[in-house]
Formats: sequence, structure tokens, C-alpha cells
Amino acid sequence: MSTDVIAEHRNTNIYEVVMYNTEVRKYVEFDEKHPRYDDGWADSRYIELPALNIRSVIKKIRARYPRKRGFKITAITQIPEFTYDKREKF
Repeated sequence: MSTDVIAEHRNTNIYEVVMYNTEVRKYVEFDEKHPRYDDGWADSRYIELPALNIRSVIKKIRARYPRKRGFKITAITQIPEFTYDKREKF
């Protein structure tokens, strides 16, 4: 494993991306099926992914869900890391 990959894992944050598909919404409005995507894409979907920063999140999401195919990002939120004191009893 290269040092760049190790550094990326150490500095990685988890982000939640909220998105939907504008094309699918139009099809669903007229009670039709989109030829490529299921009707679930008419509603917001929540996708979690690791990335170094928001710019990397957008790059990763756009590679898989391109704007030209109707995918619209409505929110990107960094998920706070869960940490606790190991001495504390639950």
C-alpha cells in the first residue's frame, strides 16, 4: 500500500450526500417508468461515502451519478466522527 493511500485513509471523513434524479421525477409525475432508473430515484436518496473533503465527495458522486443523466445533489453533510472515552461505562 502506498503512503498516499495510507494518508488518505487516516484523513478520511464520512459524508452524507442527499440527491434525486430530475428525469425520474418527471416520468413519475406522468405515471410512467424511466427507461433506466427505478421510481425510487424520484425521491431523495441518502448516500454515505468516505472522502478527504467536499471537493472529493463531489468528484466521486459525479463519476457515478452524472449531472447529464439528471442526478441532482441537494445537500452534502460531513458526519461527525463518533468518539468516546474508553474508561466510561455504558
